[in-house]
Amino acid sequence: MQQRFYFIVVLLFLGPLVVQGQQQDSTQSEVQDDLEEALEVFDPQSSGADAEQLTQLLQELAANPVNINSAGINALLQVPGLNLKTARAIIDYRTSVKPFETVNELDEVSGIGRVTLEKMRPYVTPGRGIELSKALFTDYRYWTTDGRFQAFSRYQQDIQKAEGYNKHPDDGGYVGNRIKYYQRFGYQSDHISLNLTQEKDPGEQLVGPTKFDHRSWHVALEDNGKLQMLVGGDYSLAFGQGLVLWSGAAFGKGSDVIGAVSRNGRGIKPYTSAQETNFYRGGAVTYGGKLQLTGFYSNRRRSASVISDDTTRFPGTDGYKRTANEFRQEDNLGHKLYGGHIQMEFPFGIVGATGYKTTFDHVIAASDRAYAQYDFEGRENSAFGVDYTLLLGPAVVFGEAARTENGGLGFITGVESGIGEDTEMTLAYRHYQKNFQSILGNGFGEVSGQPKNEQGVYLGIQHTIGDKVTLFGYFDQFRFPSARFGTNQPTQGYDWLGKAEVEVSSNLNFYLQFRSEIEDDEYEVTDRFGRKQQRLGSSRRSTYRAHLEYQVNPKVRLRSRGELVQSKQAGEELELGYLIYQDIRFQLRDNLQLDARLSMFDTESFDTRVYQFENDLLYVFASQALFDKGQRMYALLNYEPFDFLELWAKFGITVYEDKQVIGSGLNQVEGDTRSEVGIQARLKF
Repeated sequence: MQQRFYFIVVLLFLGPLVVQGQQQDSTQSEVQDDLEEALEVFDPQSSGADAEQLTQLLQELAANPVNINSAGINALLQVPGLNLKTARAIIDYRTSVKPFETVNELDEVSGIGRVTLEKMRPYVTPGRGIELSKALFTDYRYWTTDGRFQAFSRYQQDIQKAEGYNKHPDDGGYVGNRIKYYQRFGYQSDHISLNLTQEKDPGEQLVGPTKFDHRSWHVALEDNGKLQMLVGGDYSLAFGQGLVLWSGAAFGKGSDVIGAVSRNGRGIKPYTSAQETNFYRGGAVTYGGKLQLTGFYSNRRRSASVISDDTTRFPGTDGYKRTANEFRQEDNLGHKLYGGHIQMEFPFGIVGATGYKTTFDHVIAASDRAYAQYDFEGRENSAFGVDYTLLLGPAVVFGEAARTENGGLGFITGVESGIGEDTEMTLAYRHYQKNFQSILGNGFGEVSGQPKNEQGVYLGIQHTIGDKVTLFGYFDQFRFPSARFGTNQPTQGYDWLGKAEVEVSSNLNFYLQFRSEIEDDEYEVTDRFGRKQQRLGSSRRSTYRAHLEYQVNPKVRLRSRGELVQSKQAGEELELGYLIYQDIRFQLRDNLQLDARLSMFDTESFDTRVYQFENDLLYVFASQALFDKGQRMYALLNYEPFDFLELWAKFGITVYEDKQVIGSGLNQVEGDTRSEVGIQARLKF
């Protein structure tokens, strides 16, 4: 253990100083950086589903970059780093100056500096010059422009056998085997999309080759004149700032301090993810130009815990059907949705409105806990909201105000603006009433998911010093007017982040990051008479990180990280945890790449857990929550033997010290080791 510790310390602080670099990392690495930045706040135990969708969103955007010479406002706003002001500036430049020949020419656009350009780079392209945009719809070449067929097959499995597989299903054990299998077939061009996704989770049954637990499909037409989108089958919806309708993940608080709050609604998107619950099934359409009208209808089955013959809880989000009890709940709740969105683009900005009506075929009952006293109950709900993104001089003002059927209100408003040439600022205020029942929304806030029972003020600042140094910081103060999960009374708190990033050369960069969150929390004490009492105290969790990346030469990249965690829960003593890792990427051949990492961690409890985002199979979310004491190692091989075939293989292993039981309940594993293997193939034509 001691020898391994010294080895990693040497690599962490000395290795990058004894070799010479020659080039920057690839687009793939830049996407991985963005994913890590976006997902570092996600707790994989509670937000893995949303994070998986965000992973796929960024990777697919990188694989199908936005054409900066032809894309409209809505398409440009999906690019990380862009807001309405910079998107308009791109359109003005290509119209009044000249078309873009390279991505680097974006630095000539007003409002796009070094930091914004680097954030955009993986997701944009200047295109191929002459496009077929004016071809007739009857010309098959119009429908097949940039057409590509993809077929995925993925196998993953934990090597150690968990307790759920040792029990008979009649005794509460899992009904299926340990294999997680995924397959997807899709065709996509500039104007048409066809897709079929199928998945079986570990512990679930696969009765036949077509009887997967999760099946998702769609047929969609996109960007066909004024017909912006027409989809039949499965789709997602995301409008405005997410207060009314937002299915799928969204960026949250992190080192992207400027773009963290403001959201650019994706509208209707054909659904391709393996996440089983966060989508709609039916039909949806968007039509228009500067004035766009959207309508949608969905009718699908959901799974929910049964209270009585006609009453259930709100439908769950994990989609698991591994045990007999979970299997009995499969598709036991009908859920219908219909509604629309209208959006108008003006010279001064974009204004939109969203509304929907949703019904369930059973009564939804909320928990009797204090934190759920204002949660939605009943069969029907509706919501309506107005959103805006406005240009006011150098500033972009954004926001949304919404009302739900029971009269609950929620709103968020903010401003993004440059302060001189080197500084950018975001200031935002949010207020979601405790009875705001936006059951299909996902607004910005301290608590992920439905926006409710929260008030907060966010300030983010980004400042560049020359061409080498960038400083990031945010401060967010929040308050919960009513009880939240885990408490029985109003609470409040704040969190902040500071980050300094230095690009020493084109091959060497590092950053230092400090983050802390302090909030009220309840804890239990016993008085001198033996009676248990609840008291309100303060909890704090802080992280201190040093991260270094070095491109040794065109074939070798090193990443090194050290992180310290401090946690003091209400009524408890201060606890510590640390993570240290060495990561290496070998470009063994032009078509063969190896990623490997060795990590060491030591935490006093789950409260001081440490996170690391890992490279993984394509479209797989891999963020490890590590706690107790041990080491983790993984190796990922990516091989492209032919232009039409790409292969991945990953092996990961975590070894714990002084521990002979890992996990609990049906996921409990005997021993001190947990390991997993995964392989994936992609055919593309």
